This record gives sequence, C-alpha cells and structure tokens, in this order.
Amino acid sequence: MATAKVTPKATPKKTAAKRPSVTATTSDSVAPMDNELSNQLDTLRADLKMLAKTVKDQALSKVEGRTETARAVAVEQKDAAIARYDELTSKAEVQIREKPLSSMAMAVGAGLVLGAILRG
Repeated sequence: MATAKVTPKATPKKTAAKRPSVTATTSDSVAPMDNELSNQLDTLRADLKMLAKTVKDQALSKVEGRTETARAVAVEQKDAAIARYDELTSKAEVQIREKPLSSMAMAVGAGLVLGAILRG
C-alpha cells in the first residue's frame, strides 16, 4: 500500500487593517449633547402637535363652510319646489272650476289609460 504524504498549505499572512483613531469622550461632554438633542426633540414634538391642530382647525372650518353652503342650496331648492307645487295646484284648481266637464273627461281618460297599462 502506498501512503500519501500530506503537506500543509501555506496560509497568507493577514495584514492588520488600519483602524481610525478613536478618542475617548468623558460623560461630561456627552451629557450636554444628550440634553440638547432631547430639547430639540421636545421642540419638534410641540411643533408637530401645533401643526396637526392647525390643519385640523382649517379642515373643520372648510367643512363647516361647505356644510352651510349645501344647507343654503337645499333650502333654496325646497322653497322653489314648494312654490312650483303651489303654482301648479292653483292652476289645476282654476282649470277645474272654469271647465269642469273637460277636467272630468281628462280624468276619466287618464284612468282608462293607466288601467290598460297596468293590466298589461
């Protein structure tokens, strides 16, 4: 039997990577920075809260304005419909009083037409 001789491979040398120099900080210099950052975050939160309130107020005032406009238009249309109904009712009453036979004939004719349609 033949024996094989195993030779270890040479491993390349690792070169040390240059690391940036780090300077030590004391807790005294970090504390003011934390306080300043905390103050800025508090100010930012307050500003965002005020902005949200302003946007909400503007949206509510716009909605209220449009609601009032829609209400006014609805009242105008209702009043116009009531006026038109009153006008047509009074015209029909005058027509019936002036020409009762014609009105009766029209009513009978309309009844016959509707009856025929509904029987189908």
